[in-house]
Amino acid sequence: MNRDELATLVRTHQAEVYRYVRYLGALDCARAEDLVQDTFLAAFRIPNAPPADDLRRQSAWLRGIARNLFLAHCRRERNSPVTMDSDSVERAETVWAREFLRDGDGFDYVEALRGCLATLADKQRQFLDLRYAQHKSRLEMAQALKMTQDGIKTALQRIRSALLECIQRRLHAAGH
Repeated sequence: MNRDELATLVRTHQAEVYRYVRYLGALDCARAEDLVQDTFLAAFRIPNAPPADDLRRQSAWLRGIARNLFLAHCRRERNSPVTMDSDSVERAETVWAREFLRDGDGFDYVEALRGCLATLADKQRQFLDLRYAQHKSRLEMAQALKMTQDGIKTALQRIRSALLECIQRRLHAAGH
């Protein structure tokens, strides 16, 4: 694999690999980013990469590399809040494939989410931005929005529930 092929591989699969390692349990954004970078570095060193035109095979191959790196990280980090073993990761892979890939490459799910996010009211987007983009705690959100922490919790639950329903409707309408 040359540098151009690696750049294409990263552009095509970086977001999915990041979501996958976060799903597995890389709770810290910096740790997840490190695992993603290590995944692509390992992929670069492997001479028998799946062909560029086989995105599904490339995706599965990269998830396998990321999974192994994540397990190695968990073994090294004895004080990590995440405890993971091979069986747990295999179960997570099964759920990932069933819930996120949906017999495709997972981009249909992401596109459905993007469409649903676009329909949110400004206030709902503000909640999501504070929580997920700015990584604010419920206490920090409550202070910023002049609400109670329970109010923040309830609002986030409702927004996530509405997004889930919207995504399911869009996927169903698309035949997934």
